[in-house]
Amino acid sequence: MRGKRWTLAGAALATSFVCFTTTYQSWRRKESLRLTTDSDMIMTALGPVEYSLSGTGPVVLIAHGSPGGYDMGQAFARLFGNANFTYLAVSRPGYLRTPLEIAPTPEGQADLYAALLDSLEIEQASVVGISGGGPSAIQFSLRHPQRCSSLIMISGVAQHYSEQEIWQQYSKPKRIFRYLYNKILAFDPFIYFMLPLARLQPAGAVAADLVRTTLLYPRRKRGYDNDMQQFEKITRYPLADIQAPTLIVHGTSDDEVLFADAELLASQVPHSQLLAIPHGSHMAFYTHANIIMPALETFLQQHMTQTQQTNVIKKIS
Repeated sequence: MRGKRWTLAGAALATSFVCFTTTYQSWRRKESLRLTTDSDMIMTALGPVEYSLSGTGPVVLIAHGSPGGYDMGQAFARLFGNANFTYLAVSRPGYLRTPLEIAPTPEGQADLYAALLDSLEIEQASVVGISGGGPSAIQFSLRHPQRCSSLIMISGVAQHYSEQEIWQQYSKPKRIFRYLYNKILAFDPFIYFMLPLARLQPAGAVAADLVRTTLLYPRRKRGYDNDMQQFEKITRYPLADIQAPTLIVHGTSDDEVLFADAELLASQVPHSQLLAIPHGSHMAFYTHANIIMPALETFLQQHMTQTQQTNVIKKIS
C-alpha cells in the first residue's frame, strides 16, 4: 500500500510538472509575440531602430534603463497616464530588436535619437533618461540642443558608473542578495510566478509591465553588458553646456545609481531643478508616482516650445 501511495504521488507530481511546463511555454510564446507586435521598426540614417508611439501631443522620447527595452518606456508612459503627450519609447542599441553595432556609445545613441526623430518627421522632443538611459539623454541634450526642448533625468546615471564599485560599498550579505536578485530577474519562470503578485501592488498593471521588462533576457543582455562597459568609461560630461531646462528626479536612498549623480547634475546644469525624494529607492518614480508624475507634467507643460505645440501635433495626428 505504501508503494502504491508513492506511485500515485509521483504520478500527480509528474502531471503537475507537465501542466506547468505546457502553461509556462504557452505564456512565454505569447510574451515573445507581444514584444514583437507591440513595437515597430524603422530604418533611420544610422540603422534600424525599434520604437513605439502612443498618445497625442508634444513628443516625449523615453530612453530606458539597464536592462530594459521599448517596453520599459511604455510602462513609464502608462504610469504617467497623461494623454496630452506623445510618448516615443525606443529600444536602445543591444536591446530587443535594435542592433548594438549601430550605436554602442551614449554619444552614438544620442545621434540615433536625432536620426529617429528625422525619420518620424519630428522636429523636437523632450527626452527622459531613466537610470541607464541617463548618459544617452544627456548626450542628446548636448549634441542636439535644437532638437531637445527639455531634459528629465529619472534616477539617471550622470558620471562614471561601475556596478562592481557600487557593490563593494554593500555589506557582504547585501552583495550576495543583489547578485542572486539580478540572476533571478533574468530567469523567466520566476517572472512568470511574480506577475500575479505584481498585479496586486498599487498601479498593479504598471507594476506587472515593469516586471516584464527583464523578460527574455538573452534579447537584452548585449545591451546591458555594453552599458556597463560604456558607463565605466565615462569621465566628466560638460554638464554646464546643457541648454535645455532640466528636471532631476532621484531618491536620496538610491543604492543602485547613487544620489551623488543627481547632486552633480543639480550643481552643474544651468537651468535645472532637483526633485529629491527623501528615502526614495531606485524605483522612486514608481513608489512615489503620486509626487513625481504631477511634477513631470507641470515641468513638461512649462517648457513646451511653440514648435512642439503646433508642428509635432500636426505630424503625429
